Amino acid sequence: MESVRGGPAAGDEQEPDGLPTPGWRPAAKPPRIPLTREAILDAALRVLDREGLEGLSMRRVSDELGTGPASIYGHVRNKDELLQLLHERVTDEIRLPEPDPSRWYEQLEELAGQMRGLMNHHRDIARISLGRIPSGPTIARFTEWLFQLLTPVGIPDQTIAYLGDVFGLYVGAFAFEEGLGVASPIGEDLPPDQIMDMFRGYLQSLPADRFPHVHRMADALFDTDFDARFTFGIDLLLRGLRTYAEDAPPPSTET
Repeated sequence: MESVRGGPAAGDEQEPDGLPTPGWRPAAKPPRIPLTREAILDAALRVLDREGLEGLSMRRVSDELGTGPASIYGHVRNKDELLQLLHERVTDEIRLPEPDPSRWYEQLEELAGQMRGLMNHHRDIARISLGRIPSGPTIARFTEWLFQLLTPVGIPDQTIAYLGDVFGLYVGAFAFEEGLGVASPIGEDLPPDQIMDMFRGYLQSLPADRFPHVHRMADALFDTDFDARFTFGIDLLLRGLRTYAEDAPPPSTET
């Protein structure tokens, strides 16, 4: 029942002794949850997944948390730092297995698949990753894992040091391009298969006597098996990495 002339109503707040609080007293606000950097990053990731990088701002994150931008700046300096921390936040979701040098090739393939999956799961994270280096505990954890995995294989230290950059750049760029989709040559929003058919059809219309290989490989050039394309790129990197191992056979000198 509602109160009359400001009197207490059933179900209203109660005093410590269990009696109802007078209706003319303002309702107590629920205690504010302390703001943490982790809570800010969780909120920022929700905004990013929902609205993309263009929709992400310090104000949008503060709105998501039900607070003001000034509260955010007490934990994160600016948007650039927010993007860096988001990149690290998502990177930390990757689960590194116990390094097994006998399976180094397979473990790096699995790592690449995890990275691509996360970048496809979180909107615009691939775009954010380009040009950014994980810092703090994140880069230390991944670097230590790479050295534990590859040093026993005989991969030189400098090669391992460079590998993280090349590996991350390939996966990030591939996932970023996946997120963009296939651009239509006529500026209309078309399914990828239809766009590839247009390119394929053009090549197949060219004189076969002048472009025999183009005719022969038109299907392979414009297939839409992006998983196969990604796997090929990783395989290419890892085959090259294998040549750096101390026990790898020397390059062939046959001509």
